[in-house]
Amino acid sequence: MSITAYKVEAVGHDRTGKDFGYVNIMYRYGNKKSCPRPDQCEKMEVMWADESVYGPPAPGSKVGDFIQTWLMGSWDCGVFTHREIAQRLMDTFTGLKIKELAWFENPREKTLKNGKPRARRAKWLPDREVDLVYLYSDRYLDARNPSPAETDFFTVTRMDAWGVSTWFMCTPEAAGKLIAMDYDNLVVKETTIVG
Repeated sequence: MSITAYKVEAVGHDRTGKDFGYVNIMYRYGNKKSCPRPDQCEKMEVMWADESVYGPPAPGSKVGDFIQTWLMGSWDCGVFTHREIAQRLMDTFTGLKIKELAWFENPREKTLKNGKPRARRAKWLPDREVDLVYLYSDRYLDARNPSPAETDFFTVTRMDAWGVSTWFMCTPEAAGKLIAMDYDNLVVKETTIVG
């Protein structure tokens, strides 16, 4: 079986694909494992990413409408966005929820890769204060045996040799409305997930 819907994901560039100067976010690392699913943890533990999703150089400092995640992992249930954008989307569409973020300092904020103290503020830190949340759907559809989507947004899951993979998706009608909202740093494209 398979499911065809519209995958929704944040990207680290503008609409033209030429400006890659946007901040990236990453899950807190170290001895702490990231939360397996947003609905199973109190808060998402995050920090600013010192590396770009697209490789060197480090990401820029501009804050987009949506923030790309560096090393997402297999659980891709939603997107990082501004609280006011998340609220607007929740007021417009069904199947969406907000998860609060717990912020941690990236060790590279104060120290260079060679271990020396940083003399000035890192260029990959945001250029302004932002109130971000994680916008996700806890309505799960199995790609192997999909049921009809009862909400505008949902998370498609598939069990494979690597574990469970997920995709944050929406219906064609929701995709049309979301595209018309004209947000920066967001890609909405038709995708088929084979179960």
